[in-house]
Amino acid sequence: MTKPRSLALLPLLYTFACASPDPEPGVELGASEQTATTPLRQKALGRMRNAAKYFHDNVARHGGYAWHHNATNLDERWGDIQLDVDQIMIQSPGTSDVTIAFVEAALADPATPALTTYALDAATALRQGQVKSGGWRLYADFKPAPTLQACYLNTTANCSCGGCATSTYDDQITQNALIAMMRTDQLLGFANTAISGSSAYARARVETSQFPTHGGFPQVFAGPVAARPALSASYPPSIGTSCGLAHCYANSYPNEYWDDPTLNDNLATAFVEMLSWAKEIYPSQAATYQAMRTSFGDFLRRAQMPQPQPAWAQQYDIQMQPRWARNWETPAIAGQESQDVMWALLRLYQLDPSVPANRAAVGTALAYLETVDYANDTLLSRYIELDDTSPSNIGFYTVKPGGYPVRFSTAPPTYQNYSWEGPSQLAAIRAEYNRLATDTTAMKRSCQQLRADTAQAVDTAVNNERWITTYSPAGPRSGATPGDYLDTSTFVRNMRTLAEFVTRTTTDCTAWNY
Repeated sequence: MTKPRSLALLPLLYTFACASPDPEPGVELGASEQTATTPLRQKALGRMRNAAKYFHDNVARHGGYAWHHNATNLDERWGDIQLDVDQIMIQSPGTSDVTIAFVEAALADPATPALTTYALDAATALRQGQVKSGGWRLYADFKPAPTLQACYLNTTANCSCGGCATSTYDDQITQNALIAMMRTDQLLGFANTAISGSSAYARARVETSQFPTHGGFPQVFAGPVAARPALSASYPPSIGTSCGLAHCYANSYPNEYWDDPTLNDNLATAFVEMLSWAKEIYPSQAATYQAMRTSFGDFLRRAQMPQPQPAWAQQYDIQMQPRWARNWETPAIAGQESQDVMWALLRLYQLDPSVPANRAAVGTALAYLETVDYANDTLLSRYIELDDTSPSNIGFYTVKPGGYPVRFSTAPPTYQNYSWEGPSQLAAIRAEYNRLATDTTAMKRSCQQLRADTAQAVDTAVNNERWITTYSPAGPRSGATPGDYLDTSTFVRNMRTLAEFVTRTTTDCTAWNY
């Protein structure tokens, strides 16, 4: 699914853990500054408070948010489709991300209790979208008779909409929503029974959605999943022939792809962060979440393909072999997902250096993938033909009949919304791999970079309260009105930057002058 770049897709998911309560009480605008408050910090506090209030008071509908909001007509709202005023996006960059941003702002600025209220309102909107299977889907619809149907946990009496009872991990939907719910629960001191209950209900069902013994997760779940053997990844039987994967073996499987183990769309880091937050926030169940996280790390290592291509696929079948998903999602080495898995394994090693195999798997993958990125090491193919080690054939070129015609590198003109190549993150992954050899503290922005990012957020705020993205000559989505929009991704990125700056100027960063 094509969507704006999600926070969950970024390798710096480590920074989810960077915001903590400010040891210095915040100050009201116009009051005397506290220790460690500089002109930039004062501006950051002001922008953070103003932007949060504007977004909450003017942009929210039922406490939730879309991806894009027309700056002139805030009722024109877009996710992957146009939404009416009773519909919100759960999927990133949507209501889950806004909730997290409000939580981090509230922790950074406890002198502004309205920030906690904003977080609660957004989390309450998420609760509306929680489905009976425990997790979340793309949207929540607040109409008495929803047009975006789902088997909502708290409002749907009879579920007769087929698959709408399933929760989805795809696009990090349930993972990010649960992180948001858990962090709000913690912010509120576990005193709000509705939020605490939503978190507990989701966590119990997430626990039963991890394949026992196997350690992976399916793309969606409706209930507990059956155990699977802890197999290591292997190549399909067609390897070594010359007919191409589209024709070399049967394209039939005993399960739908969404019921099989998946790494699609950067799910690995999202699972690691979800389980890490659960362990931290609910220490009485820490052993459970540690065991789940360990099992998932074991799965990631087993999912690494053997030589000559020790990277990862997008989707695996019951035999732990790369499989077809949709008819253009091929059994292949997946460049994007491989990079995400490497970030996840490095995060696991940073959290627990007693498992060196997590870091070692990344070293093996880097040695291979660094030979197939291209355009001066800036691009990596989304799909790489299995067992194709020819330098001239780095892209995927056989597709399932009826699929989109894939060619090397760029997307064909018949389907521009699906990327066949993406930015290579291998240099950054290599740097983190090397750093962890001697330093296993959590990765975070340098103070210099944080100051620059904060200054940009401060300076680009229109009327000191909102950030505008101009879409001209077209709108942000097909059919949208061209012009100025309030993008949730920009709001969240800037809010989290401001909150981090406010916090870290009292801890590890110099109080910068500006």
